[in-house]
Amino acid sequence: MRDSIFYSEANNAIINIFGDEFESFSQTTLIKFLNYFSKLVHYEEEGLKVRPNILFTNNINAVAREIPDACKIAMFNDLNDNEFNSHMKSLLYFCKNEWSVYINLGATIEYGLIRTLNSIKEPYLLSQLFRPEHRQRLAEKIDLLSIEIISSNYVVLTGIKGNSIAINFSLSEHESFNWEGVIHRFVEASVSKIKTTHKKLEDIRTMYENIFHNAFKSVHGTICLIVDKDFVDTKGMLSDGVWLPVPIEMSKLFLQSKNYSEMKLRSYADLLIDMLNFDGITVMDNSGRILAYNVFIDTVKESRKVISGGARKRAALSLVNSRNNKFIGVYFQSQDGDNFYEEVRRK
Repeated sequence: MRDSIFYSEANNAIINIFGDEFESFSQTTLIKFLNYFSKLVHYEEEGLKVRPNILFTNNINAVAREIPDACKIAMFNDLNDNEFNSHMKSLLYFCKNEWSVYINLGATIEYGLIRTLNSIKEPYLLSQLFRPEHRQRLAEKIDLLSIEIISSNYVVLTGIKGNSIAINFSLSEHESFNWEGVIHRFVEASVSKIKTTHKKLEDIRTMYENIFHNAFKSVHGTICLIVDKDFVDTKGMLSDGVWLPVPIEMSKLFLQSKNYSEMKLRSYADLLIDMLNFDGITVMDNSGRILAYNVFIDTVKESRKVISGGARKRAALSLVNSRNNKFIGVYFQSQDGDNFYEEVRRK
């Protein structure tokens, strides 16, 4: 007879954090969620992978009032949780566009969507929700638990009272990756030579972090090379790709005027994510400009396949080890969600 192996440790950890953060949580709803939990990391709709955010709370209206520019849309209202699976399937697809699903457990069970309708240069919903000033006020009057699907192997549960756990579905015992820290270091490098006021530079940092948080959850894998703003490809190492005749300078869209176009800014952000989704390397410089995409390099005289599958990592490391004085650093992300940012080695 074949032995069955269960993720009992993860199961118990989830039960415990619900108990600590949400004392009145319905046991039947918890069981339904636990049965649904493993589906979340591999959720697809119409062939599109979706990595959702889910909020369980007993007062979603308090959340919407607390977070600036928050918008919630109620979709279903039931007397019990019999339609839990059906409602989740109806709502999770919308998470591809920055919405979070909420389940509000009160006298009835309300299901719906919530997000912030602010600028791309301002923090997104979950980032604001767990800031100390908001978290402290909400923790005094509501129960709330966030489930964020980070990758196909990694899920983070965060409670408004301060408890947090990460569930790692991979069989590796290595320490879980610090994906947010990686993106932060990458963004710091990509804006390091922008000269502006402290406030505007913070806006630019937030904008790029929002873009790459979104990219982290949506692209199938990518390499992004940061070069110095004075970089010239004299050796032709990056010549096999699409170089923009005029670089896209997203930061200048709101540096030069208070009346920048939010629609134009978001359109360029979507364009950057699409570029990251292409095979090959996307090239940016350290003044925040987008220079090229779909760039291939010849690492050991191989074909274009060097930028696909497992070889993507070898291509990224080839850039890291290139000793090119005008290369600053390399951001790498695998199809499974592993990521790193490495500075280019000079010696």
